[in-house]
Amino acid sequence: MHGVDAAATILLFVVLLGWVGLAVYAGAMSVMLSDSGAPGIAAVGVVLAVVGIPASAIAAYVIAAVSAWRAHGYTFYYPLVAFAAGTALAAAVAVTAFGLVRLGLRVHGSDAGTASPQVVAAPAVYIFDKVHDVRDGALVVELGVERSSGRRYLRTPMPQRDGEYREYFGIDIAMYELFADDPAAALAFAAQCRAGRHEDRWLPPPGAPAATPVAPERKHLARKRAVLLTDHPTDASGVAAPGLPVGTPFVRIVANRVDADGNLQVRLPSEGSGVVSVDARLLGLH
Repeated sequence: MHGVDAAATILLFVVLLGWVGLAVYAGAMSVMLSDSGAPGIAAVGVVLAVVGIPASAIAAYVIAAVSAWRAHGYTFYYPLVAFAAGTALAAAVAVTAFGLVRLGLRVHGSDAGTASPQVVAAPAVYIFDKVHDVRDGALVVELGVERSSGRRYLRTPMPQRDGEYREYFGIDIAMYELFADDPAAALAFAAQCRAGRHEDRWLPPPGAPAATPVAPERKHLARKRAVLLTDHPTDASGVAAPGLPVGTPFVRIVANRVDADGNLQVRLPSEGSGVVSVDARLLGLH
């Protein structure tokens, strides 16, 4: 019987090594208690958890092993007692350590930094919100508003691409209202778009980076196409820009840079249109 007892004792102590390793791992992971900062007494709690949890298991294991070695009777229960006592002691240490950390954070707050985390906004992209459908058999023309710029658009399939690809064209408010009320006019304009007669009105596809306001320091702007970011453009002083229909989607920049007042000289894309000054912040470039 003593041989069986000795074998059982040794086997249980070997198995118990895994428990000791788990306690060491738990202690090492307890260092994460300091991730939110460990001010004041909270630091004591972190150290207690890191050191105390594995120390409890190791101490119970060593004491049980030495006691079993010196014992003269049955010893198979020594590793079981070590497991129970070590687990209870480690749990008590963990509860105490976690309590100290919570107390420290409650009294002192976190020392991980008081600055608010910087919020990084996702870049704006083109998103087209459909408002109307104009149908002619299998042909579907869409009218709606592009979300980032507020520009109205007409979307039409491109038959040269088997109708699978749809392109978007910017239109002003007058055209938008006309096409919404007169499907024939919308279909006629869509046909012109498909024929390549309105390439100057082309809008990037959904998901493309949205136009951003013109930076004051930007140069070499002449002849670039800009997206108007408002239905009612004004100059930097707030005076309405004359000659631009309400909801105009695009203008052509005339000046090379923003002037001292914050304006840019622009004109409508059509040749012969007058030059007007528009607040550069109301003009978007890709």
